[in-house]
Amino acid sequence: MAGFLQHTSLIAVLAMLGFGTALAQKGERPVRSTSSSGQFVVYSSDPEWRTAVSRRAEEAKDAWIKWLGSDGNWSHPIIIQDLRKSVRPAGNPRAVTAIFEGDGRTLKIQTDIYDSSFLAGEGFEIEVFRALGLEQIYRKQPMRAGKAFRQIPAWISEGMAEEIRVSRNGPPDGVYAALLRSERPPKIEEFLKAKPELMEATTMALYRTQALALLKALNQLPEGPQGLTSLIDTLDDGEGGLKAILAGYPSLGDDPAQLSKVWTLAIARGSASRRIDTLSIPETARALATIFDISALIDPKKPETGMVGGASALPAIAKGAGGAFLMRQKAAELLNLEFRAHPVMRPVIAEYREIASTLATKPKRNMEKRIEENDKIRELLQQRTGNVADYLNWFEATQIDTLSDGFLNISEPPSAPRRTDPLTLHMDSVERRGW
Repeated sequence: MAGFLQHTSLIAVLAMLGFGTALAQKGERPVRSTSSSGQFVVYSSDPEWRTAVSRRAEEAKDAWIKWLGSDGNWSHPIIIQDLRKSVRPAGNPRAVTAIFEGDGRTLKIQTDIYDSSFLAGEGFEIEVFRALGLEQIYRKQPMRAGKAFRQIPAWISEGMAEEIRVSRNGPPDGVYAALLRSERPPKIEEFLKAKPELMEATTMALYRTQALALLKALNQLPEGPQGLTSLIDTLDDGEGGLKAILAGYPSLGDDPAQLSKVWTLAIARGSASRRIDTLSIPETARALATIFDISALIDPKKPETGMVGGASALPAIAKGAGGAFLMRQKAAELLNLEFRAHPVMRPVIAEYREIASTLATKPKRNMEKRIEENDKIRELLQQRTGNVADYLNWFEATQIDTLSDGFLNISEPPSAPRRTDPLTLHMDSVERRGW
């Protein structure tokens, strides 16, 4: 991803000339929608997709404004283009964000989306944060011909996206526990130099949690949101590390140890935060279904073979363009769910996570049988637990907890009619005589 985005402004100009070509090749006329703030212009022939994208983009912008304390005064529009029906260029990820220099030295920021499932996770918000970062950086600074454009560091976009994920799914307490149980405390210098695009699922989950903790730690310093704004405005080429943070937050006294201290405390504070109740089995099943709301061609070279969906689509996706990134992302989503899932479902989710992690590094590994067996176990667990729940609901519904009104209105039970048969008369006689 980072390599792709390091184009020169000349290449960006040429790319700008081809805007909308992919949709035109399909014989469709791209329709434009503008978001409520006017900053996002969405091109797509699908009106529902345009509406969903505009709403998500504005929600991400609200989060951006909260972290930066900005009033949202922007200078450059952000174009979001629907290329889901286009052929993704070799080596391209599911979405690409770049800045282009147009006529009259005007700038346009554009995000091209190639994958129909891109809106399922927080990847879309990350691209919006990158686009907003480009707009912030180049709001007052012109692009230099022949130089690669600058971007916000990954820990900013990943941390902001992690907060959105936590607000939707709850905090991954297990991740905090893993950080605190590690053999040595995390080092801020190593964290700032890390490359998330190369991480596997577990490491990525830890990285995102650390990124959010760093944002919270910096936001609580005297500089507050203005410090993050200053950091972004003064970014040098390829910077965004320790030096830039210390420059943006003078209250740290230019002391890396002080930064490391407030960051570590933020991580510990997150571990001690309010716990979220474990998900029920139906809730876990729904969360798992959302993660596996994916599909892919069985054989990309033979479209007539049809599509495959759910967990069974993992091997096909892993072999496609950007497959390693998608597998790492799915593994990270499964890891986060595993921490909050119902205990009965955790082994199943762990197996799916191991499958996705394996496919991220070995996309040609045969995983179909493991997926099929895990799917069967998953269905059996949901069926059995569903039957148990149905029985318990039936048992509870058939129990009489209160008396009916008819019983409550009777002050004394009616007397039974007197029997006059010989046996009864004899027993009455015996009772009167005291025998």
